[in-house]
Amino acid sequence: MTTLAFNTKRTYTENGQRIAAKRLECGAIIMFDIDRGIDYLFPAATKLTQNEVMRAYDYNENISPSDVGLSYEDYYAALKEVRAAAGAVACI
Repeated sequence: MTTLAFNTKRTYTENGQRIAAKRLECGAIIMFDIDRGIDYLFPAATKLTQNEVMRAYDYNENISPSDVGLSYEDYYAALKEVRAAAGAVACI
């Protein structure tokens, strides 16, 4: 599955705001902000684009893994993947 990774260049840290997101098999999108240490899960209706992920993030459209039948074990495995991708994004 494709992982979207980018730096918003928001100045939360000296590195900016590095984010990675990917669509899971259940259709939801998992996102990790490595600089703020925040993870989110967005509904399947969210598009996997930088603008749409940031819109869902800014409007706190977070859902629970149980809302989409995802075990926490699977959630944390996916989170590990997007966390690594976010860490590889260039700093500002």
